Amino acid sequence: MENGNGRNYRAARRPSGGRRPSGAGRTDAGRADARRSTGGRADGSQGRSSAPGRRTAGRAYSNERSYSNGRVRVNTGRVAKKRSLVEAKREQKALVLARKEKEWQGEVERVRGGVDKIMLCIVFLIISLGALMVYSASYPTGLSKFGDSFYYLKRHLIFIAIGGAGMLVTTLLPYKFYKKGGVFIAYGVALILLAAVLVIGTAEGEAKRWIYIGSFSIQPSEIMKVSMVMMLAWYIDKYQHKMKEDLEFKYKLLYNTVWPFLIIGAAAGLVLLEKHLSGTAILGILGLAVMLVGGCRVAYTLIPAIVGGGAAAGLFLLLNPYALKRITTFTSEEVDILGEGWQTTQGIYAIGSGGLFGVGFGDSRQKFGYVSMAHNDFIYTIWCEELGFIGAVLLVVLFGVFLWRGYVIAMRAPDTFSMLTVFGITTQVALQAFLNMMVVCDVIPNTGISLPFFSYGGSSLIMLMAEMGIILSVSRQYYRKKQFI
Repeated sequence: MENGNGRNYRAARRPSGGRRPSGAGRTDAGRADARRSTGGRADGSQGRSSAPGRRTAGRAYSNERSYSNGRVRVNTGRVAKKRSLVEAKREQKALVLARKEKEWQGEVERVRGGVDKIMLCIVFLIISLGALMVYSASYPTGLSKFGDSFYYLKRHLIFIAIGGAGMLVTTLLPYKFYKKGGVFIAYGVALILLAAVLVIGTAEGEAKRWIYIGSFSIQPSEIMKVSMVMMLAWYIDKYQHKMKEDLEFKYKLLYNTVWPFLIIGAAAGLVLLEKHLSGTAILGILGLAVMLVGGCRVAYTLIPAIVGGGAAAGLFLLLNPYALKRITTFTSEEVDILGEGWQTTQGIYAIGSGGLFGVGFGDSRQKFGYVSMAHNDFIYTIWCEELGFIGAVLLVVLFGVFLWRGYVIAMRAPDTFSMLTVFGITTQVALQAFLNMMVVCDVIPNTGISLPFFSYGGSSLIMLMAEMGIILSVSRQYYRKKQFI
């Protein structure tokens, strides 16, 4: 390039020897880089703002920044890889389940027909035996109190008639009615009635459990048992895929613990406020069983249940000395058999008096003022006295057959909701029956648990018969293996 005088500018600037001097021909950016690297001017001399070690610090910062960026890229890659593996695993699991479902659908067929005849016969047999025992155990009390030995039997037959009508209605209604809207109505009404008991309820002893309408009484906790079971069944049927997915911890906790325990806690908490400890325990055990069978993760279910249930029971015993006294009476060897231990002791006498074959139907002696509540919670003692050890075992077997048939219907149920509903109702009846038998045999403390279908009580019997209708309704539609010709 030539300047204004016509001379070659580069040749003039280049010294002899043809070598370019240090720093010659650099751009402004190059001079700036050189200035930064040398800590001063572009020619390498120190400037006023120079500092020793700036070159080393700059390189260290650059290395650290590139390392951190690489680490972020590595971590991001690992997270993406982990997510892809989780997604692949989830898709593989879904494919396996779909294949099994298709294989199962090919092996079975859906049958729509009449109700389960075996369960219907078992229910009628239990109801009939219960009516006979109510009469046998109650006629001395009815004669002494009301001048009518058939007083309790007449009322019991009225309850059977009302319960039979309810059982017919619940049998004819399709089970999908309960799934779509009936479950919310039942659970909401039960909550309202439980709250009303705390305000307008009537107490018998320490517990406030009943609402009286004229000469009839309603025990809302009996309504809540089946309502809570259906509510849990609806929840698990709707959100079971969320409970089983590999989600974050907070979502696992939400779907497996928080929502189910809110359903159980609302019911059990109101019953506990009534000072109805046995009803609270039954609701808790029943809800836990439905959750576990429904597919809730064990670690997210058992630990909160044990901790929460233990804390609630301990607090209740501390605030209610009468309940704690029942436990100390049960564990004490020096209990006053003429005081706190009277009912349990007389019940043991009645069971022991029956021997192997019993004293005969209607011939019990302990029901004449010795066993209190002989026609209610302690009716099993009169059964054992009159029918003996053989009769006691046969009744246990009868409830065992009921449990077996209920579970068979549950396993054949069309969907998760109906399966869990039948399972919960069947478990409730069997659990309450065996707990009552353990109470009267002095195996567990006396907590006021009635014997299903046998103990005298209107709301309990009516609700039990309505629940039997729900089981029979589900049994009308079931799956069975295809019969190939």
